[in-house]
Amino acid sequence: MRRFSLPLSALAFCLLCACSTVQQPAGTPLPSTQPTGTETPAAVSAAPAQAPAPEWGEQVYMTAYAVEGRQSPVFAPEYRLPKITNADGVPAYEAINAAFAATLSDLSATAAELSGWAVDDYKAAQITGDTFYTYVDTESYVIAFESGEYVSFLRTHTSSAGTPLPTTFPVGSTFSLTTGEQLRFADLFTCPESDAAARVFSLLLEQNGQGAYMGAPLPEEELTESFQPEQFYLTESALVFYFPQSDVPSAIGSPTFAIPYEELSDILALSL
Repeated sequence: MRRFSLPLSALAFCLLCACSTVQQPAGTPLPSTQPTGTETPAAVSAAPAQAPAPEWGEQVYMTAYAVEGRQSPVFAPEYRLPKITNADGVPAYEAINAAFAATLSDLSATAAELSGWAVDDYKAAQITGDTFYTYVDTESYVIAFESGEYVSFLRTHTSSAGTPLPTTFPVGSTFSLTTGEQLRFADLFTCPESDAAARVFSLLLEQNGQGAYMGAPLPEEELTESFQPEQFYLTESALVFYFPQSDVPSAIGSPTFAIPYEELSDILALSL
């Protein structure tokens, strides 16, 4: 039986559209009277309209792939990701929606490819008498942190391609609510990226030595080989780094380590 492993780089989203509306704040009205004679017009300066607080909904892709002779689908992918429903006219919000829509589009294309594997595996199982396990690929999210300037999402991806037990792993996404840009690790710090990564990893190893993940230290060499600074998300009190399931062979699940902001305050660029 063939098995297909869905890589992290394939994660992406396609927007199942829903109309968005937004109430624009009223501008500053101009004076109704006109100056006369030699009067100098009073300077009127309209302050730029402030964007409304984002209102959160979902952009969704879901479908099902069936085969003749089987009542339930062989594969039913479902992806639910963030959408700002009042994004119209706010460039930063529109950019965030577009980023998730593009990711969803890529992921739906991967699901279509994976469906072929599911159908073939099912047909082969009918011939050989092997057990067929329904293919699974889903993603959902929660807002891990939100302020007036930033929003950080913890997305959860679950995948199983021809195996009885699915693999679940986290995916972090952090955006500026003023520019719409996705924040990278280097954007979080005032010092060079290499220095920040070394500092963070040193603190991570200290926590690991204290059994911060499930009570027992993980092999340092495995953490060293698997650490990727871009695998992070924000919470109210800490910068969280995660290792997707199976990246650390000795670990059960996906190890996570929360580095308190106060331990990074001298190099942290964000106002949190």
